[in-house]
Amino acid sequence: MIDRIHSIEPLQQYLIDRISKETKADVVLLDRNTFPNNLSENELSNIKVLICRDRDKVSNIIDVCANLKFIFIVSTGVEKLPFNKLIQRNIRVANTGGVNADIMSEYVIGYILSQSVRICENLINQTKHYWKKYQCVDSLSGKNLLIVGAGRTGQLIAEKAKVFKMNIIGVKKHITSIPNFDKIISLNDIEEYLHWADYIVCTLPLTPDTEFLFDENKFSKMSEECCFINISRGKLIKQNDLINILKEGKIKSAILDVYEVEPVSSDSDLWDTPNLYMSPHSSGRLENFLDHAINYFIKNMNAYNNNNKMPNELDLENGY
Repeated sequence: MIDRIHSIEPLQQYLIDRISKETKADVVLLDRNTFPNNLSENELSNIKVLICRDRDKVSNIIDVCANLKFIFIVSTGVEKLPFNKLIQRNIRVANTGGVNADIMSEYVIGYILSQSVRICENLINQTKHYWKKYQCVDSLSGKNLLIVGAGRTGQLIAEKAKVFKMNIIGVKKHITSIPNFDKIISLNDIEEYLHWADYIVCTLPLTPDTEFLFDENKFSKMSEECCFINISRGKLIKQNDLINILKEGKIKSAILDVYEVEPVSSDSDLWDTPNLYMSPHSSGRLENFLDHAINYFIKNMNAYNNNNKMPNELDLENGY
């Protein structure tokens, strides 16, 4: 039974009280800016459970915390973690995966609708004082949606898209039947369906196998009527390849919420790329995020204490 939890994620007192009440453990806040240099070797050896972010130099933390057993990452993305070192030290890791799946699925459906009923186009025309005669809108019924990454967020997108009677194919590492998907395929078969899709949504985690998955080759295989949406990680696509494809009119449009480098510089070509619609990595920015994240921590911490499978435990071998 863990009786002390350390956190370098700043937590307000009501969150500390909630953790203590639900886990029966004391919570010790550490200064992110000075940790671990401000602690003695003995103090560092007492850290068994740590709440932090994947950007908090976890590799160095592992090196100095000899008895670390469990790390809770206060985010969904975990690609910065030192997976080999975690495996070697037998340190278990859980995160907030799924905490923002609902809002991200709503974001995707919102942008799909914005394309089908021409909201973005109409707003641009409005700024130009341009009246487009006989403007048409599309029905989503019968349109084809390819969801690349059929995890929690992908499944919620499919659930909402099915209401509009869309045809939906999902891409997943392990092929299985999932509600609201007409078919599940493996990542190896994705090129066969790129031209089929009217909408392609990328929700994959970033791993060595998925980095720059979408490049000129894959973009060129998409339909000219395709809208490409990425809400996961910027390095899943080659941005310059997407820019060129859009400039050449080889796909209809793209929506990006994530980028290779963030924030996007003011002189980036992305800003002026035709039919590219951008948001500032906000699709999953949930209000009162830490409140939700701590709920996830408590569930996983209690499972850990009871020697049960943690609901958000990462598969360290697979990197997510």
